[in-house]
Amino acid sequence: MKKLLTVLAACAMAMGLTACSSTPKENTTTPTPEGSTAPVVESFAAEYEMVGTTSAGLPKNDTFVFEGETTDGIITKLNFDIIRNKGLEGEYSKKDIMGYQMNVSDAAVTKIGDGFELTNLGINGYETKFGQYMITAQCKELTDTTTFKDLTIVNYTGEQLNMEDSLMIYQYLANEAKIQLTEETPVKDLLAIFDLYKDGAFVEGTKRVSFAGFNGGRSYGEQIDAIADYILANNMTLEQVYEMFKTVNQQSEPIEDRDTVTGATIAFVGDFQRMVYVAIHGELFEGVTTHSTAEGVTKVEVVTQGYAGEIETHVSFDDSTKKITAISVRDDQETDTVGGLLTAEGSEFIQKLIDNQDALDSVDVVAGATKTSNGMIKAVQFAVEYYNGL
Repeated sequence: MKKLLTVLAACAMAMGLTACSSTPKENTTTPTPEGSTAPVVESFAAEYEMVGTTSAGLPKNDTFVFEGETTDGIITKLNFDIIRNKGLEGEYSKKDIMGYQMNVSDAAVTKIGDGFELTNLGINGYETKFGQYMITAQCKELTDTTTFKDLTIVNYTGEQLNMEDSLMIYQYLANEAKIQLTEETPVKDLLAIFDLYKDGAFVEGTKRVSFAGFNGGRSYGEQIDAIADYILANNMTLEQVYEMFKTVNQQSEPIEDRDTVTGATIAFVGDFQRMVYVAIHGELFEGVTTHSTAEGVTKVEVVTQGYAGEIETHVSFDDSTKKITAISVRDDQETDTVGGLLTAEGSEFIQKLIDNQDALDSVDVVAGATKTSNGMIKAVQFAVEYYNGL
């Protein structure tokens, strides 16, 4: 599969391949005099739009921006960003600490008469016990003697957290001030992290800070910047970046095993790969790569796009009956417990594709694995069309 990447663009013209929606920008090369040994400087730029839904079930679109320069093939300048709802109301960069809530904490102190109220001490991140969490804490009467045990702490459903779990979660914030959090920790010490307590007094206002979350990843923007810094520091080519996004920090890996890029624990899902592929080739690849025939069976190899990246599917035809007899997925990065259930050898979904090969439009996508389903259906459609043209 990896060997195919360098020849996909050439194959596209020869085999009538199609491409997914993307917005490539024309690459430019800085000319050098004939015979010169001056370095070859080339610019690259690509945008890839991913449309889907948020964890709350709301519609979203993320535009992956990847642009910069290479010198003799090595990336020397890089702008990497992800824009939510680009061109629409509510557009923001996911690198903006105020735009995307990952490993961030919000504090709000309100002056009430002669005193103060802690209206919010929120924290958002990941912990193995809870998965993704969104926790808030409040205190009606905030004084210098208010301690952590005086806070009312609830999760996003309104359920109150016990002290043990609360200490575990807020320890991530306390680490920013090298505080070992206990029930007796003064709340003012935590608010000092936000500059909402300084010079011996509370300060009215709101502020958001980031913190080092589970396995060290900070806010989303800081993780994106860490990835860009890693690419530049390691003198990587576009092809090497594509391979990195395809093979490490995969969604199937536990967060504690995502340690390739220091400070970045986000999963490199397929959108990261597609973004770089567009930067290299100008458009996404989908279609037949090759076929082979042996002992009356023709095997058609197809590449389509799934949720986590490319899916390489082999579709076998009996040359005497012209019917599909087997389908196998040879390479994919789909989540084991979701799309991976569809791509697994002999899966129920694969059998449906074989059984309905003459009416593929009747095969329903699997809820929760829409991209994987569509990628596999499309692979069989490509293979049938190609085989019928042989």
